[in-house]
Amino acid sequence: MALAIAAIVSLAILAYMFFNNRNMKTYNHYMKRKKRLEESLDFFSADELYSNQNVVMGINKKEKILAISTMKNGNPCPLTFDFADIIDCEIVEEKADPLVKQAKAENLGSVLGNSVGQVLGKEEADRISRIDLKIHLKDSQTPYVLANFLLWEVGKDSEEYKVVLESISHWYKMIKNNLPDHNLSQINAI
Repeated sequence: MALAIAAIVSLAILAYMFFNNRNMKTYNHYMKRKKRLEESLDFFSADELYSNQNVVMGINKKEKILAISTMKNGNPCPLTFDFADIIDCEIVEEKADPLVKQAKAENLGSVLGNSVGQVLGKEEADRISRIDLKIHLKDSQTPYVLANFLLWEVGKDSEEYKVVLESISHWYKMIKNNLPDHNLSQINAI
């Protein structure tokens, strides 16, 4: 009996170490990717900087220049834009696929009972799978650049969504305020 308990405890410890190691590898990958993106803008003198594992953005308000670095084929791709070359920007939210939500509810229904799956499926909040800042440019070969602020599914009522929305709104206003023909009445309405 003691041997069985010792074996179970040992397996539990090994399982914890395995899953914790996977989480650490994911976190380390995230931090390395973010650091590589940030280092790709070392040449740029930014007044303000935003970074995540998908994008790094910097703004130099005095020189009216925006720098963005995203990953292309596993390597950072830094770009700089004079605000005179930026036409506009917009916040783009992509809703999560409702069929995935329905499938989740149906799976729960098959496991827990149909009425439980229906209730859980209906109570799930609106979900967003991606939020980008789309920056429109005068360049016909590169008509826009996407700065990705969120690339996984979250509920609109989640704290993560609120933090991302606050960050992207801040950058939206900052870019709009530095455009040559900005309209403050439209910007402040957001």
